[in-house]
Amino acid sequence: MKYKDKNLSPEERAKDLLSRMTLDEKFDQICFHFRADDLYEEFKEKGEVSSRYGTFFFPPSPDAVDEIQEYLLNKTRLGIPIIFNWEGIHGLMNKQDCSNEPQCMAYPQCLGIASSFNREYVYQMAKNIGKESAAYGIRQLYAPNIDIPRDPRWGRVQENYGEDPYLAGEMGVAYVTGLQSEGVAATAKHYIGYGVGERGINIAPAHLGEREVREVMLEPFKKCVDAGVMSVMPAYNELDGVPLHASKRYMCDILRDELGFQGVTVSDYGAINMLHDFQCVAKDYLEAGKMGLEAGVDVEAPMMMGYCDALKEQIRNGEFDEKYLDESVLRILTLKFRLGLFENPYCKRELFKELHSSDMVKLAREMEEDGIVLLENDGILPLDEKKAGKVAVIGNNAVNTFRGDYTTGSRHNVNFLQGIKNRLGEDRVEYAQGCAPVHTTDELIAEAVETAKRCDTVLLVLGASSTVGGGIPGQDATTGVVTDGEGYDVHDLNLLPSQRRLFDAVTSLGKPTVLVFYSGRPYTLMEDVKKVNALLWDFGAGEQTGNAMASLIFGDKTPSGKLAVSFPQTVGHIPCYYNHKPSSKGIYNKRGTIEQPGRDYVLSSPEPWYPFGYGLSYTKLEYSNLTANVCDGKVAVSLEVENKGKYDINESVLLYVRTVYCPVTPFVKKLRAFDKVFLKSGEKKKVEFTLTEEDFTYIDFDLTTAVSHGKQIIMVEDMEVEIEY
Repeated sequence: MKYKDKNLSPEERAKDLLSRMTLDEKFDQICFHFRADDLYEEFKEKGEVSSRYGTFFFPPSPDAVDEIQEYLLNKTRLGIPIIFNWEGIHGLMNKQDCSNEPQCMAYPQCLGIASSFNREYVYQMAKNIGKESAAYGIRQLYAPNIDIPRDPRWGRVQENYGEDPYLAGEMGVAYVTGLQSEGVAATAKHYIGYGVGERGINIAPAHLGEREVREVMLEPFKKCVDAGVMSVMPAYNELDGVPLHASKRYMCDILRDELGFQGVTVSDYGAINMLHDFQCVAKDYLEAGKMGLEAGVDVEAPMMMGYCDALKEQIRNGEFDEKYLDESVLRILTLKFRLGLFENPYCKRELFKELHSSDMVKLAREMEEDGIVLLENDGILPLDEKKAGKVAVIGNNAVNTFRGDYTTGSRHNVNFLQGIKNRLGEDRVEYAQGCAPVHTTDELIAEAVETAKRCDTVLLVLGASSTVGGGIPGQDATTGVVTDGEGYDVHDLNLLPSQRRLFDAVTSLGKPTVLVFYSGRPYTLMEDVKKVNALLWDFGAGEQTGNAMASLIFGDKTPSGKLAVSFPQTVGHIPCYYNHKPSSKGIYNKRGTIEQPGRDYVLSSPEPWYPFGYGLSYTKLEYSNLTANVCDGKVAVSLEVENKGKYDINESVLLYVRTVYCPVTPFVKKLRAFDKVFLKSGEKKKVEFTLTEEDFTYIDFDLTTAVSHGKQIIMVEDMEVEIEY
């Protein structure tokens, strides 16, 4: 049988296998087994299991994985293995509380990683996650998340790489190439426009024209498709009244025909049945299934509501065209052959010895250190270890680490409090909880105030709650409350009531105070920061957060993170992303205040509180000698960066382009290149970039990509140079 000949291409093998399959066998391939642990129990009870596309991991033991695959490969008619699927946006979401199994890593959440502007971190993290996954027999992960969030009220801002499509695309490609180098399929999600839901509500309609979709939302997906991503997950939301899971336009015409994606599309969790019972475009689940399959959604996950027996019978009776099923099954089989599952679908146990290695722990700490952003500092930081005296650590986030969606607890976690104690010793640190995420008591507030009074320096650790699983279990296992994550959208970006009471009580003491804030989204604390001496922001901590924070607070390293998302002044300033069109902030340019009302706005400015790319450090950097030369359609850009301060820094150099005039309104600027430059104190380095035609394109009147010729401005920091392209 040709399909068993491993010397043939995956496509050839898949075509041969498809030709041998019955309708029942083909239909099984577009369906899921819901949970791997339940599947194993069923297998042990019945002694058999059908071959479907795959199963959610919900991990059984490695032995169970191997037993299931052994049966499917060697004791079924065609020997088709399944794909164990799971989550892994910033670490494999495994059962990390099992002391008898290797521990998986917990890296910082994606928005924090993006703030490091370091592709290599993402690549190495993804390789490590791939090793963890393959060790457990998991061969497909639902990552990277490359949505472009434009409303910070949305709970899933934290899961993505920020508001810029170029940055998201570069990080997405790094993840895809890293993960797939270990034989695990990446799944780029959520295609497309998911990050701009109405009111900031999850799964709400996205109000985007196709030009904006192409200008902004499509770029990271195109990059990942070009990089060979094996799977794509459609978004829950609708565009222009059509849910993505039913959109032939976006799923077939654009994703497959234009971008050339040849891999497998897997529905988001329950999205096919939502076409009927939530979005109301299908009269029943059967019609929803037909819509999904016609739109090219290859697999329904996790429960067979639309891809049901009734749909199979319609295919059998000729009431629904079997070609849609065959097209999906061919792509699914090709993926399984590409992953090598027909030769070896088993757990790669030899990798267990590599899990949670010292190199992985070092990477997690470096990612944390480089992704934390210093937003305010009056000179208090770095703290002098001797002059800091006794230190009060106050706030529940110092102990209940904000880890972000799609992670689990780690027995290796070093929380903020422990990191400070590791640095100063137990006797120099006092802790008071002060509040829970949403509520507090007079007793907790009083205890925090007394603790602060007894100490010389206060580290006030506040923020959101999102520690275990995010949208999976639905609640935080430590506190019982989630305030940030999938399905946890907010109407307000101020301090929560409990934290407001604690903040006001502690800052009123006048003690030297550093505010440390953990959150997966921006907040609006413009007035509050005036009451503290410094503000450090962490968008989602990894397991080394305590040690990383201590190294920054006490000056072992200088903060180098830069914001991957803009901070609005208030919720009334949303949206406030940096890469806007020229007219988006008004024509009058008479910014108002309470003292002197004006226009755009009457009592405020439309500018962000902190813009994309903002971040302070302890050292002084000088950028100079920006040049740009055009030759043969390419632009060679060079500049120099000198570290004139006394601290070494791993600096992120960001390059923007502004098209001066364009037939379609241009952006005020677009990020088109970035690089990491390590500079020792007193060191100067030359940085070079090459821009190509792709960096000067726009979406023309007929919605195709065109090159913008004419005046272009190249911008790095406060330097600009004009070219004619």
